[in-house]
Amino acid sequence: MAYATPQRFIQEYGLDETTQLLADEQQLLTSQLLSDALAGSWTGTPSVAEQAAANAAKDRITRKLVTVSNFMDGYLRGAVTLPLSVNDANAGTLEECCIALVREGVADDSDNVTERIVDIADRWRTWLKDIQSGKVTLVTSAGDEVPGRGRVRTGQAASAFNWGAFPPTRSW
Repeated sequence: MAYATPQRFIQEYGLDETTQLLADEQQLLTSQLLSDALAGSWTGTPSVAEQAAANAAKDRITRKLVTVSNFMDGYLRGAVTLPLSVNDANAGTLEECCIALVREGVADDSDNVTERIVDIADRWRTWLKDIQSGKVTLVTSAGDEVPGRGRVRTGQAASAFNWGAFPPTRSW
């Protein structure tokens, strides 16, 4: 399950930037073509090559959203029980994380990637590592900790061993 949609990505960064990030080598992709491909119907009469470029861009961002979500799950799986509820307070945070990491992923050449894009993605990767290590805890919309994987972070784990069955020890 992807934590974000192409429409949410466009809402965050705008149609023009999304088009620029997904632009093909032949420069056929336009904002209108991308919008049409995402909507599933064509405005006007785009050529077969233009339709193919727009569909390839739609497939690329959709695929990247899924692969980044799977990447995020790799970190989250060690700390919380998946899948997470879409209504949790953390759902919006996970969506933002996904969108920022996808932005870096599709900004794959020097024309698109900036130091700012990389810095934001690095911050989100650090956050995911902090969740995995237990430094950060995800919470539900009610403020409760999201059910975890039952791992021990500190202290001694609960045991079914009957420690009281031993006779008391003597101090010498």
